[in-house]
Amino acid sequence: MHVDNGFMRLNESTKVETALKRAGFDNLHTIDATGRFLRAVQGMIEPEEKRIAIGELFVEIANEEMTKLDIDKYILGQGTIYPDTIESGGTKHADTIKTHHNQIDLIQEMINQGKVIEPLRDLYKDEVREIGERFKIGKSLLERHPFPGPGLAIRVLCSDGDDTIEDEVVINSQLQEIIEKSELDVTASVLPMKSVGVQGDERSYKHPVAIQGKATWKQLNELSVRITNEVFAVNRVLWLVDPKEISDGAEMHERYMTKDRLDLLRVADDIVMKKIVEHKVFHDIWQFPVVLVPFGNPNTNGESIVLRPIQSREVMTVNFYEMPPKVLTDIKKSLREVQYIDYLFFDITHKPPATVEWE
Repeated sequence: MHVDNGFMRLNESTKVETALKRAGFDNLHTIDATGRFLRAVQGMIEPEEKRIAIGELFVEIANEEMTKLDIDKYILGQGTIYPDTIESGGTKHADTIKTHHNQIDLIQEMINQGKVIEPLRDLYKDEVREIGERFKIGKSLLERHPFPGPGLAIRVLCSDGDDTIEDEVVINSQLQEIIEKSELDVTASVLPMKSVGVQGDERSYKHPVAIQGKATWKQLNELSVRITNEVFAVNRVLWLVDPKEISDGAEMHERYMTKDRLDLLRVADDIVMKKIVEHKVFHDIWQFPVVLVPFGNPNTNGESIVLRPIQSREVMTVNFYEMPPKVLTDIKKSLREVQYIDYLFFDITHKPPATVEWE
């Protein structure tokens, strides 16, 4: 059974159906539940609320469909891997960084009742791929970048438009001191949006910092590490790729989860994925979240796109990917042609202190 929750990538459901048919499955049951999932997260801003609502609705729909198909007993198979368990607070000493859709309370109840199997639960992603190679799973599936269960829902940030930064003056003063010591021709300022991070093995939900100006990847890396080490009020650092500077009055717009916003991100995400394949850097990147943030210029409908390519082995720790300038320039040029994008940022934060996904 495949449930299209409306948070899939461009043409993803068609690709799922094609892949399963090639694998020999001729009994795939597909449900388009786009409307129900959008209604389930309507008006939500908090990442944890979104994740839990999506996970619960999936189980609800699965139960409904099984009843329609006259199947009174079934076992749910999940692709849970070890980092999912840790980040969901599922081990003895782990804090809940973010609740994975496959680790919600409803799923835990099913696990306790023996209704769930998770054969990969104690494995990391690289170990899963080793097993996949032994089963001779095709490279097009085996080497795909990981994609979160809640899909684009946790890559579309929402806001009620009332975003404030506590201690903004103090934070910007700390940033100014760091920039002066770096002797780089850049500026830094804290932004009003928030994202999930992991600091001191605990969940954080804090503001990012935007770096504006020219610098090498090495310089940006050193600056990012220093900022997140010295300014505890932030958990993520971004580099402004386009335009050259943030306009005065740029702000968070009041925006919630809508099909139009999801479609905008689908287009941007598709452009980015095609470009990294075209430039033959797809396999250099472990995962590449493309994030939509309702941050734009005043009196516009514009938003921001954040590029978050990372490198890792087991996803417990990651480094941001130092993208070749030619590739980044091509991506920037293509995204410029997409309507309603005011700013393009590049996430230059490691994990920790930032998680791979923003929510």
